[in-house]
Amino acid sequence: MDYSKFVTAILEEDQDALNTISPVISRVLIKFLMVRMGADQLDAEDSVQNTLLLTIQKIKNDKLKNPDTIIYYMFTTAKNDYLKQLGKKREPVYDDVPDVHFENGDQLERLLDDERQKILQYCLSKLKKDHKAYICYWLENPEDEAADVAGRFGISVNNAWTKKHRIIQLLKECINKNIAL
Repeated sequence: MDYSKFVTAILEEDQDALNTISPVISRVLIKFLMVRMGADQLDAEDSVQNTLLLTIQKIKNDKLKNPDTIIYYMFTTAKNDYLKQLGKKREPVYDDVPDVHFENGDQLERLLDDERQKILQYCLSKLKKDHKAYICYWLENPEDEAADVAGRFGISVNNAWTKKHRIIQLLKECINKNIAL
């Protein structure tokens, strides 16, 4: 595949070309992660999504100049992202089982959870109507595939992922700002 078309599509903001090229690149990267790294489908898709977003940003910022090496950059980035995800999932191994078992009270946690829920509701209310409807659909249907959501909202799969991550970022910023208060 000629990756200069990918770079050109990004620089010229050619959405039609990106919608054609991105799924091809995504399939290659997903297969790489699944075969070489043993990733499951969902983890591979997440890593590839992060990789594409990072690559597009680097190209827009003129940090990746040689189109011939972009695929190697994406392979490395996807692999590193997957390994980072894998590290977060691993639970610590405890060699010794404690002799004493007790549970701490959870009243404080419940109060904090109530407060977090209120802040999340507030931040959701500050979103634009279409963003709120979009992210609420994701929250209510977490098992849906990106393709299902894309079809429901009449957008491409890549746009579905991008929109989701952008809205989540807006919510994170709002929540962090309101937690600090």
